[in-house]
Amino acid sequence: MKKALTFIAATGLAVVVTALVVANRINSRHQAALAEQQAAWQAEKAALEAALEDAKARPRNVALPTPAPATPAGPAKLSPAEIIAQLVAMKPTPGSNPRTMRKAIYWLEELVAAGPAALPAIRQFLNRNEEIDFASAGQGGGRRGTSAEGVAPMSLRFGLFDVVKQIGGAEGEQVLAEVLGTTGRGVEVAWLARALQEMAPNKYRDAALAAARELLGRPAATNPQSALDRDERDQLFSVLTMYGDNSYVSTAQAQLLRATGELDRSALKYLQQTLGAQSVQIAAQLYDDPRLTDPGNKEPLARLALSYVGVDAQANEFYQKTINDMTLTKGHRSNLIEDLNEDGLNFRNLTANDVPIIRNRLALIEQLAPHAADAVNAAAFKEAHKDLVNMLDKVSRQTGQ
Repeated sequence: MKKALTFIAATGLAVVVTALVVANRINSRHQAALAEQQAAWQAEKAALEAALEDAKARPRNVALPTPAPATPAGPAKLSPAEIIAQLVAMKPTPGSNPRTMRKAIYWLEELVAAGPAALPAIRQFLNRNEEIDFASAGQGGGRRGTSAEGVAPMSLRFGLFDVVKQIGGAEGEQVLAEVLGTTGRGVEVAWLARALQEMAPNKYRDAALAAARELLGRPAATNPQSALDRDERDQLFSVLTMYGDNSYVSTAQAQLLRATGELDRSALKYLQQTLGAQSVQIAAQLYDDPRLTDPGNKEPLARLALSYVGVDAQANEFYQKTINDMTLTKGHRSNLIEDLNEDGLNFRNLTANDVPIIRNRLALIEQLAPHAADAVNAAAFKEAHKDLVNMLDKVSRQTGQ
């Protein structure tokens, strides 16, 4: 037993001794590795410190940041006079590139942006009575408006008129009023009269009427071939109509028949707009004038009466005379009868007010159709009767009449 215990003790002691020996060896190795790392760090530290001292000893050459390139200044804005010079220099011709018109609109808008400061330069140009025609410069032949609001103006003067109107103010009014008193173009008088009426209602009424009457006394338009001047008399009469002026009635009546035997349709339209059904008597008297020989000039007089058929007894009588006039062409007579469903009626939007007129016209057709002057009139009566019956049925269902 003692031997066994002695053996165990000896074995345990051997194990302990062995463990201590192994631990000492591991510790020695660790200490050696640590010493090597410290030596390497000291060497590296010494190298870094030497490099730092060397860098401090060198002269410094600090790189300054490169300044950002200066932003170029935008192009200087043109003065109003320079802008107008640009517009004048364009001189667009038929078939001009559409860009030309877009440039014109751009420069006109620049004048608007300049505000009242642009008015002196505009006044100076307008006083020179120069013009640049834009109407024929567009491609496609479309009709252009006489303003710069979204479409190209028909001319430079109209573009500038619109610029002045947009700028407005007392000085703007004065610029337009000056042109109204000096222009010799009917279309300009009409445009300016409407613009000034919007800017200052009735303030320039007398000036506009005086200008319109003066130009209506001229024998011919400024340039009948121009798109601007072609409807000059219609434009001038529209000024009288806008203000409800009837002081020109007797003069317009005297101007109805020109020396050439041609009917002045603009004067006839003014008389109808001003006098209403009373203009039928004037038309009936002129219809029998021996100087009026062209059927094309007689037909508008008959059509004036057509507008009041079913409402005015004198219109009914004169109308019957014209549709049985064999000096009118077949087409004239047929159209005058078939258009009983249009002229004098609100045919696109019938109301209860149209019902009595429709019934009166149906009664007139039923009276005249059995005695139609020829087959042309008979066929036209039949067509008109059918259309009027359908119209009466439609409006009756809508209104309950």
